[in-house]
Amino acid sequence: MHVGVMILKISKGKTVTLTAIGDVLLHGRVYGGIKKKSGYNFLGKFERVKDLLGKTDLTVANLETIIAGIEIGLSSFPKFNAPVEIGYALKDMGVNLVTLANNHVLDRGEEGLLKTIENLERIGLEYDGAYKSLEDKQRLRIFNKNGLKICFISYTKGTNGIKIPDNKPYLVNSLKKTSALKLTKELRRIKKENLADVIVVNMHFGKEYHLDPCAEQKELAASLSDAGADVIIGHHPHVLQPPEWIENSRGTKTFVAYSLGNFISGQNGLHRQIGASLTLEINKPDENYKGIVIKSPKYSLTFTKREERLQYGIYLFKDWIQENEYIETDHGKFSSKEVYNDVISRMRKEIKDLEID
Repeated sequence: MHVGVMILKISKGKTVTLTAIGDVLLHGRVYGGIKKKSGYNFLGKFERVKDLLGKTDLTVANLETIIAGIEIGLSSFPKFNAPVEIGYALKDMGVNLVTLANNHVLDRGEEGLLKTIENLERIGLEYDGAYKSLEDKQRLRIFNKNGLKICFISYTKGTNGIKIPDNKPYLVNSLKKTSALKLTKELRRIKKENLADVIVVNMHFGKEYHLDPCAEQKELAASLSDAGADVIIGHHPHVLQPPEWIENSRGTKTFVAYSLGNFISGQNGLHRQIGASLTLEINKPDENYKGIVIKSPKYSLTFTKREERLQYGIYLFKDWIQENEYIETDHGKFSSKEVYNDVISRMRKEIKDLEID
């Protein structure tokens, strides 16, 4: 469990704004193929959505492929390893932290993970959910921002059957190694010892390609909320799932984004190509107010499309539908505006006034 703390100081105040994006899942066909050795232009791919990132106090992303780079050989599905350059692009776009806790983190074994961490450290991009040592795992990822201490905790439900070495359980925060009960105890400890004012949990869970959260997600989210999680950001389904507010036994509310879908990937299929960035405000009304208030959640929809052979691009969905009447996939031809409106309607299933564009 975490025992050490490193606080990253940024500035002063009582409100923190947060942006979260979904899966950065880099199939070889996204960036020119795994045989390509240089010339990766990830910033160019993000040009149309650059205003979604780096505009809030903190920005987090789910880095679902390791970035050990060409040194150990690039690879795609089912065992990913992407170019290091994606890390530099995310940093340049304003991402402060990437979660590595996902089912692909051990795709290339311990070597791939450790090389990824080495690269992230060189880039200057904070990471969470997978570690190089026990000491690294015990270092809480806490950002001191605007007078609030924001702690990030990241876990995955598994690692695609790849076993975490028994003598190195610290490598990955996995619910296969750490029970949900131990995780909730950790959250309670962080709040009880005043190590952080706010806890944001990145949770890699759920069923792939399901448009609604499953019972397992809802049950775990409820437990995390009751233990002190203020925000829960979900990944893994590769499609958007409707968010909701959870009121727990303490009378406080947690905002749960069950799945933010794919931000950039080589997956094809209507809903697998639609993702979102989430922004929200984290507020402490005054010094005497014991809790934290989460408000103003907003989703900005994105759309990923194959541009040409071995190249994919990402767009703001609201802009895409103005220029393209239809979305064509291997499974059909869909009215762009109807899909856009249907996604907005579905995402408001639990929160009727959710802001989406």
